[in-house]
Amino acid sequence: MAVALAAVNIVLATLVLSGGRDDGDPVADRVAELEAQEEVRQVELVGQLTEQTTAAHAGLLNVIDGLHMVVPSGGQAVVSPAVSPAAWHSAVGAAIGTFGDPPSGSTQFNTARNGLLLAIDLLGSAATAYESAVVAPAGPDQERLLELAGRLRDQAVAAWSVAATQLDVLNIDAGNGHVHITLPTRPGEEVDPHGGVDFEPKAEDHTNHTGG
Repeated sequence: MAVALAAVNIVLATLVLSGGRDDGDPVADRVAELEAQEEVRQVELVGQLTEQTTAAHAGLLNVIDGLHMVVPSGGQAVVSPAVSPAAWHSAVGAAIGTFGDPPSGSTQFNTARNGLLLAIDLLGSAATAYESAVVAPAGPDQERLLELAGRLRDQAVAAWSVAATQLDVLNIDAGNGHVHITLPTRPGEEVDPHGGVDFEPKAEDHTNHTGG
């Protein structure tokens, strides 16, 4: 009886130390397999989102350049025939289309993707506000619309920055290293994705860095 009790105690202790299951637990093995598959899928989704973001970024730079001509950050807003809001809307539409149908991803992935789309949508709203300013009579109403266009542009850049930082974290977790796809407020602006801006060209060449 004593030997039997000792054997039972050893088995119980082993189960406790192993989390209540042996190494051949088919349920645990299946869970581990699904987790591994999800990790692989997450890496693939992050790679796709990075490619989509890079493509969208390239088209949006023209919108940033155009808005800076009429509603410069910290400068005097003007109405100018030299810019084309219709072209801005086309670029915004193309950028949104780049992301396609939303896949089912992790919370962090969805946050980055939705944040980027929000930023693009805000940039489209900035173009709409400027269009309204063009047809408004000169005076307070036009000035308010121009101010709104500039403010929406700034909000778009801020939203993009938050989402791009999340995308950077996703790439680090996926083993890709830092991926900085920043959107500037004005042409020639070198944006530090971890805070601040610099108008002087950086001497070092950061891997996977896409700036304005």
